[in-house]
Amino acid sequence: MGSTHNDRHWARTIAAGVAAAATLAAGMLVAGTADAADMRDPFERSIQNGNPGLWANMGTITFSNGHKYEDMEQTLGVVDKVNGKNAYCIQADTLYTGTTGTWGEWTDAKTKPDAQRLAWLTNKYNNDRDDLTQAAIAGLIHQKLDPMGNEYLNGIQRLGWKDGTSWDTYTAKMNSLWTEAVANTPSNLDMRYQYTIGKRKGMVTPSIMNGNGQYVSGLQYTVTLNGPAVFDQNNSTAITGTTTNKKQDIAWTATGNGKVTYKLTYKNPQAIRLNSPNQDLMAPTDPETVSKNIQFEVLNNFKPTIQSDQSDHRIEYGHAPEDDLTWHVDPTGGDWIEGATIKSTGTLYHFAKKPVEGRTTVKDGVKAATATVTGDRDGATNHVDAASITMDPGFVKAHPGATPSSLPDTGWYTWVWQITPDMQDANMKQYLSTDYDWSDNVLEAESTQHVRNMQPTIKSSVSGAYKNDQSTVAGADGTERPSVQIGSAAASDKTDVVYLEKGSVIRDKVTLGVTDVNGDGKVDTQDWLHTKDGQGEGRETEANQITIRVNGTLYGGMTREQAEQAQKDAAAGKTVELPKQAMKLATATFTTNKAGDYLISSSDEDKPVAQWKAEDGVDLTNLPSGYATFVFDIANRDQDTENQTGIKPSKDYPFAKDVHEAPFTADETIMTRLTPKLDSTVSSKEVKPGETTVDKLVVAKTNEKDVWPTYPETNVTEGETPKSTPLSLDFHGVLYKVSDDPAAAIEQTDTVPENAVKVHETDIKDVTGFGTYTTDSFTLTEPGTYAWHWTMTPSLTGDQNHNPLAALAWRQLTHGRVQHAFGLASEIVRVRKPETPRCEVSTRSQGEVTMENGRADLHDELLLRNCEQAAKAEFELWKQSNGDQSGDVLITVTGKIDAVDGVHSPTVTVHETGTYYWREKVYDQTGKLVSYGDARKPNETVTVREKQLASTGTGVLPAVMAGMLLAGLGAAFALRNRRRA
Repeated sequence: MGSTHNDRHWARTIAAGVAAAATLAAGMLVAGTADAADMRDPFERSIQNGNPGLWANMGTITFSNGHKYEDMEQTLGVVDKVNGKNAYCIQADTLYTGTTGTWGEWTDAKTKPDAQRLAWLTNKYNNDRDDLTQAAIAGLIHQKLDPMGNEYLNGIQRLGWKDGTSWDTYTAKMNSLWTEAVANTPSNLDMRYQYTIGKRKGMVTPSIMNGNGQYVSGLQYTVTLNGPAVFDQNNSTAITGTTTNKKQDIAWTATGNGKVTYKLTYKNPQAIRLNSPNQDLMAPTDPETVSKNIQFEVLNNFKPTIQSDQSDHRIEYGHAPEDDLTWHVDPTGGDWIEGATIKSTGTLYHFAKKPVEGRTTVKDGVKAATATVTGDRDGATNHVDAASITMDPGFVKAHPGATPSSLPDTGWYTWVWQITPDMQDANMKQYLSTDYDWSDNVLEAESTQHVRNMQPTIKSSVSGAYKNDQSTVAGADGTERPSVQIGSAAASDKTDVVYLEKGSVIRDKVTLGVTDVNGDGKVDTQDWLHTKDGQGEGRETEANQITIRVNGTLYGGMTREQAEQAQKDAAAGKTVELPKQAMKLATATFTTNKAGDYLISSSDEDKPVAQWKAEDGVDLTNLPSGYATFVFDIANRDQDTENQTGIKPSKDYPFAKDVHEAPFTADETIMTRLTPKLDSTVSSKEVKPGETTVDKLVVAKTNEKDVWPTYPETNVTEGETPKSTPLSLDFHGVLYKVSDDPAAAIEQTDTVPENAVKVHETDIKDVTGFGTYTTDSFTLTEPGTYAWHWTMTPSLTGDQNHNPLAALAWRQLTHGRVQHAFGLASEIVRVRKPETPRCEVSTRSQGEVTMENGRADLHDELLLRNCEQAAKAEFELWKQSNGDQSGDVLITVTGKIDAVDGVHSPTVTVHETGTYYWREKVYDQTGKLVSYGDARKPNETVTVREKQLASTGTGVLPAVMAGMLLAGLGAAFALRNRRRA
């Protein structure tokens, strides 16, 4: 083989790759061995080492500077390895003889960009053994870095490649490798940053550009943040990636406040050069770290907010104005910072009127309380209740005893929440900007109506209760007149009174309501208190309103003058007290949880809400005559709120104040008309013909508390109070002859018998009070049986249109007939016949009978004297009352038996203890009544007493047998209960 020339023009080898220990220090690369100097031909050594490359055909290459290689074979490729890296020739016109020299950085500014591209290229293909690839890289190095490189390549082209590779193939390879090197060799670091949310969040853009300003692809890099920030992707201060052919944005989040240094690093081989007295060489280093950094400021804060909706927009006393809170963030401040716990203080303001969103401010309210809550994440919730509310000292001073569950008065309470840095713990202030001041202000959703109590109202109307009353009473003239008369303003006394007959049904109608406590202009369920089940948003309904207790009382026994003055005082707003003589007649109580009209009556036929219950000793059918008034009370102490709401009643709960309807309030007065009771007593019950007799009329009270009516006198000086004139009444008495027989029996009746003959009449006039009045004497000459009968004869017309005073008197007096029963024993006068034997009839009772096993058997013994005409007899058994005879009760009338002296009456069984008496009736053969025994005669009276208890037990058998005996009685009794009139 002829002489050869390697384009590397080695004088000696750089170093043996496996034995060299080259160190780049102070700009020098020192070869570890010099064994190549012993070689005959460096080119051959290269070939022997097997480095890749291409051979050119033998020939001569001449350079313009006069250097030439004559008749040599040329090769392009890797010269040798330096620290494992391929080394290439960069001086084509100088013969390579060895590696004497110094390795250092590439310093030529003009060629440095291309040297870096070639360093990248040689590093990438360092382990590539392809001859064409390495020949192309060597050619590019000569072309870009060698001043004689193009002349040398032209010479190679002229000689041609020994293996037959075409020059076009070779140059195409060179071009593709150069394009790759240009595209992937970093030339510029375009480091950018931007803020996305305040200075708390942002992005860095680690762009690595090539010389053409394009993104380098496939290059590994590391970005670090030195300062209070981390990358969102891995929550770390460092992140590694690989470049692509487009921009890459990497998100970061501040972890504190301060400066952050953003550093981009990557590794890239550097071009180094052997400065040799022989031929210079070029090689890449191992990839070295390249970095660049910039700095920016971060602020780690965000914008927390609170969404609030008070749990209940209407609360009642005993409940605190609770609030439900949800934490959020303002999107313009980013999401919630992890680890940040933020405090917010809420202030509870009291407003007298409902706040209007957008118009009402905290300046319009009074600070009542505060509460503090904390949130540690977006979506965190808080519930503010009584335990977390602190009352404001100033509010408590103005309202002693106020607590979150005992707020004073009715009104509106609104929570206003605020977040500022000053509210935060020292280590949390950093998360808010120094000027952050958030508040939700006065919102309707934050307003709660507080109802401390309710205020019922009551108005009663007696006239309303009686307006449909149709009852009547028959007058002395036989005319039916209304039992109820409703007074009017046209009445002379100007009083508001409903006039009633005794025995009328007692009625009053009350209208129950509540005041508009919440001030919304309407009265509805929002103005009531509610039960436990009816408290809470959406549960406050009419059905859940608390039930309240209403008490009514009827006071009576008062005079017209007292009633008139009381009505005037009540109308003038003065305090009205009941006079001492007023007596409690009846009470009634009802409960309800609804407003409306309620009727209270003494008759269940009216289907009232409650019935009047008479006080002890009071008969509602016989109320005292005079004026009476209804009084109604709704008192806190009477309410059962503890079971309904859980709160005990107090002086201002459940009502702001007790409701008391004063006596004689308008339309609350009734007047029970005077209905006097008549009785009379003759001076002698038995007289001889020609003897005189007188009668005494008794005008008595039907009730011990009866009041005699009055009316004002007519002749009164203007401005003076008229004196009262008592009502003046007239009474008419008639003496009737009932029988010619002085011993004739007279049966007591309500009317005068048809066979009675009027024998005498008299009048007692101008009776102005209860008492006894005596008639003139009168002489009876004819034998027989006589009886007095008295009636009241009122002279008042009741014409209130023409005679108002008469009308006033008339309204106070009963419109019914007033008389006593005919045939009263005290009214009977017997004029005996001379020397005419009397039929004497009497009976003998048992005296005293002991009740055994709940029964007593009574009988009477008939005693007759001078009664030959007696044919039949029957017996009446009466039960004697505690009062006069008019209260005695007829128990039974036996069947008729033969009238024989000493005969016993049929047995009558009674079941009540008490005093009983017998009255016998004796009839002649024609059925005419011969004798009728007097009432309450001692010998006719029998006392029934309870059997005294035995010291040992009682037997059962006698009681059973007694019951059997009672059941077996076969006597036919005509039984009837009738009160004597």
